[in-house]
Amino acid sequence: MSLITPEVRAILDGLREFGGDFTTARTMPAAVYTSEEFYEFEKEAIFAREWLCLGHVSQVPESGDYFTVTVGDEPLIVVRDRSGEIGVMSAICQHRAYPVVEPGSAGSTKQFRCSYHYWAYGLDGRLVAAPEMTRTCPIAELRAETRLPQLKVEIWHGMIFANMDPAAAPLAPRLAKLAPEMEAYDVANLRAINHLEYPDQPWNWKGMHENALEPYHTSFVHMGYHDVAPASMAEFVEWDDTDGQIMHPTNYRWIDAGFNPTGKSVLPILPGLDEKRRSRIMFASVLPTVFFALSPDQVFYFLITPESAGRMTLRMAWLFPESSLKAPGFDWAFEMQNAVNAVINDQDITTNTRMQGGQRSRYANRGRYSWQESTLPQMNRWLTLRYQAYADSLSERAG
Repeated sequence: MSLITPEVRAILDGLREFGGDFTTARTMPAAVYTSEEFYEFEKEAIFAREWLCLGHVSQVPESGDYFTVTVGDEPLIVVRDRSGEIGVMSAICQHRAYPVVEPGSAGSTKQFRCSYHYWAYGLDGRLVAAPEMTRTCPIAELRAETRLPQLKVEIWHGMIFANMDPAAAPLAPRLAKLAPEMEAYDVANLRAINHLEYPDQPWNWKGMHENALEPYHTSFVHMGYHDVAPASMAEFVEWDDTDGQIMHPTNYRWIDAGFNPTGKSVLPILPGLDEKRRSRIMFASVLPTVFFALSPDQVFYFLITPESAGRMTLRMAWLFPESSLKAPGFDWAFEMQNAVNAVINDQDITTNTRMQGGQRSRYANRGRYSWQESTLPQMNRWLTLRYQAYADSLSERAG
C-alpha cells in the first residue's frame, strides 16, 4: 500500500497553506496529530531518516554497558563495545525476528542472546553462536552473513544520536547555533541521573515538543511556578531551512534563578557559566526525539518517542557535573527541586492530554500564533520540509 493515501495527500496539501512567521502562519491541521495514516507516513518521512537522540554517553561508561530504546516499531540497543566505541543496533534477531533483549532493559553484558533459539551476538552485533545450525550450513558461513543491523551513530556534545538512513548527512553542521550553548554547559562531561520513563502518554509526539518550546502558556498553566522566567521575557532566535534545532531563551527576573519556592538556584551553579547564561534558561529541541532545558544549575532533557498517532513514551533525565553530585546537601536540594518539577510536569500532562482530545473535534481550528509562540512556525517549517521531501521521493520512484 502506498504511504501517500488520499488522507495523507490532503494533509500535505493543507500544510502548504499559511506558512511564514508568527504573523502569517497558522497552526498545523488537526489530522497531523490524530491520523494513523499520517503517522505511518511520518515514521518513514521523519523517524527513518532523521537523527534520533537516544541518551547520554554517561549511561554507558564501560565496555559492555547498554540500554534499550524503542522508537516506533524499532527496538534498539545502545552499547559500548570492546573497543570503547558506542554503537546502536537493532534488537531484532536475524533468525526469526525475536528481540534479543527485553524492552526497556539496561545493564552490562558480554553478548546479547535471543531467548527463543539462543542465537547469540557480540557487542558489535556479529553472530557468535547459533545452536543446531551446522546441518544447514557451516557456522563460519552463518557468522559471516549474520549481524544485527547497525545504525549510523554520531556523538554530539555527549548526546548519542542514531540514524536508520545510512546515507544521512552529518548532524553537527545543522546544529551550529545550539553548539555554543552545549559547549558552555559542558554537556559532554556531565552525568545523567534520575532517569524517569512515562510510557503510553495519550498525545502526539509533536504536541510534546510544541508545549515545551513555546513560552506563551507558562504564565498561565504554570502560574506561581514559572514566575521567575515569565513569557514576557522570552527571546527568539532567527531560523532558516538549514537549521536543525528550534531554540529560544527566556530571561530570568534575576541572576541564578530557580524553579522552587526560594526563586533561587538551590543546587551548585555549573562551572564556567557567564552572567548571560546565569540570567536565563535556554530551551531547545532537536527534532524528532529530544528537548533540552539548560539552566544555571542543571541541564534537563526529554526523550520523546512515538507509539502511535495519539500515544508516545516520555523519558527524562537530569545532567550534572560530578562536583555538583558530590556537593553537601545535593540530594536534599535535588528532591526539593524535583517536587516543583513534578507539579509542572503534571500540569503539562493535563494540558497535552486535553489538547490531543481537542484535536479530534470537528471544530478544531487552524488558529493564529502569538509572538510568544514564534518557535512553532519554525518547527512547522522543519517538519513540512521533510514531509515534502519524502513525498517527492515516493513520487519519483513511482514515476
